[in-house]
Amino acid sequence: MKLTVAALFAAAALSVAGFAAPNASAQITGKVMLQGEPPQPQEVNMAGDPKCAALHAHPIMDEAIVAGDKGELANVVVSIKPAEGKTLKGEVPKKPVVIDQKGCQYSPHVVAMMVGQDLVFTNSDTFAHNVHSLAFDNKQFNIAQPFKDEKGSDRGADVKTPERFAVKCDIHPWMLVQVNAFDHPFFAVSNEKGEFSIPTKGLPDGKYELEIWQEKLLAETPMTQEVEVKGGKAKVPDIKVPANPDKDKKADATDAKGDTKLASAKTKSGACCSVKSKAQAIASAAAQGK
Repeated sequence: MKLTVAALFAAAALSVAGFAAPNASAQITGKVMLQGEPPQPQEVNMAGDPKCAALHAHPIMDEAIVAGDKGELANVVVSIKPAEGKTLKGEVPKKPVVIDQKGCQYSPHVVAMMVGQDLVFTNSDTFAHNVHSLAFDNKQFNIAQPFKDEKGSDRGADVKTPERFAVKCDIHPWMLVQVNAFDHPFFAVSNEKGEFSIPTKGLPDGKYELEIWQEKLLAETPMTQEVEVKGGKAKVPDIKVPANPDKDKKADATDAKGDTKLASAKTKSGACCSVKSKAQAIASAAAQGK
């Protein structure tokens, strides 16, 4: 499969990011596809640190948009959006979210977690990195990892409220990871095939609204799609994310069988999105190159 990033992009890393492979248990499953030609990816310039450049035999491409040759879109966060004024209850996942620093890149590039879940940063490189959170609604952290650190540093206790925020490395400015924190466990991150599976344990049957977020294409205006859960399961029609969302803001993003649409960034209460923050706005601007 031809990807818009280097072949080192690992499917296994996505499982840590919140993606659960489809299985016989109850799930909301679906696939995210890019509609249109993806933007030309930009090469990551690691010349500022020869140690980083020496780790890669081939150019490393920016991971803001990762699409396969058929449009399979990875790194898309799909989540249940609570109805206004209501909350969703569920167990905090016991498995930690692990973000590794390897080859002067954060891996995976996008993660999703629940407030209260462990968020561990490891360092597979033999030289220094630092982990600098750009959160606003949550406590910022800025820690050094000067040596290889397989055990890692758990910063989950610093994430106490739902928020989307970026984490960067001040030593290597191209290193960036997107963290999506929710107050429920009903979320997933699409894998390299565009597939996602949202666990439904503890989720009552009924109609819900999915929120679909992508750091560059859907950062300011996530998409929404209705889904009905029966017996803890639901199959979502292919979610089609426009490669040029500004051009298609008023158009539906799926065929007649789907109900996906570009959602307003404002709810009736005037608050932005189900996971909101100043950090999200800043991360959005950074992704757009503003």
